[in-house]
Amino acid sequence: MSLNQFAYEDPRPGECLADHNSFNLALSIFILVGMFVSYLPQHFRIIHQGTSEGISPYFLLLGTVSASSTFLNIVILQWKVIMCCKALELGQCLESTLGIAQLGVQFVMFSLVFVLYLIYYPAHKIDVERSQQHVRHYSFLPARTEEWTISLLIARVVTLHLVICTLVTVAMLAFVGGPDHQATSSWAAFLGITSVILATIQYVPQIHRTYKRKSVGALSIPMMMMQTPGAALLTLNLALRPGTNWTTWIVYAVTGCLQGTLLIMCIYYHYRAKSEGHSDFDTAETEPLLADNGVPKTRGYSGQNNRNQPSGTSSTSHSNA
Repeated sequence: MSLNQFAYEDPRPGECLADHNSFNLALSIFILVGMFVSYLPQHFRIIHQGTSEGISPYFLLLGTVSASSTFLNIVILQWKVIMCCKALELGQCLESTLGIAQLGVQFVMFSLVFVLYLIYYPAHKIDVERSQQHVRHYSFLPARTEEWTISLLIARVVTLHLVICTLVTVAMLAFVGGPDHQATSSWAAFLGITSVILATIQYVPQIHRTYKRKSVGALSIPMMMMQTPGAALLTLNLALRPGTNWTTWIVYAVTGCLQGTLLIMCIYYHYRAKSEGHSDFDTAETEPLLADNGVPKTRGYSGQNNRNQPSGTSSTSHSNA
């Protein structure tokens, strides 16, 4: 099948029937708006506090890759629904593709958390003074802390994954066909299973980081209070969508359970810190990624350093949002 034939392929007669359900429509719109609004407290907290302290980069890596895989999975599985928009009215088309819009919003809003994490990464954890390191060569150059180096590497991995998976998905739909074709269906299943595996372990690094810190940090409790029950609604809504299967919705069922665990931990640490007169950013963690001698592990960095901030091992106090 050529790209031109694919792009203008019309749905077969009787294949595109408007399936209006007032309950599903109301539930879908509620979830879509709720999903968008639920991420705003997290975005605001990072920007308002001016730091992404306490958020695990591995949590963001797993979450972003999982969200992008799930989004591409539903695009493939509901490709016929998308193509049917040629034969449906605008309102009917929008209603039938709300499931895709939900996962698209999920991916964009979570990715924005990653972007804010990088922008507001604690300055004192980016570069460390060479006097604090045992570096034999190029001692005149600034050095990156290992966690910041890992964060930048993760950002490149996430970008590369998105580009490659998007290109493969487009190629499959353009030159192989929709989900009725075995190769395309297998690719969709691979994306879905990948998202399930990553979502299953997504919250483990963040739970571990929060447990070590014994504090909430930049995590937003209001966001988790909205998203944990919202995950149950989204799971139900996606399961009722035509063309989807368990690989599309199970990721949100697993994620909801793990997020609920993190929410309980954060609520406990928040009220414990409040009762002791501490900030949510005060931590029991001395400093992530320290060597045995207490010196930050770093890697040499060659280039212009625009954020010359002194490093420190003590936590920075912030007011609660």
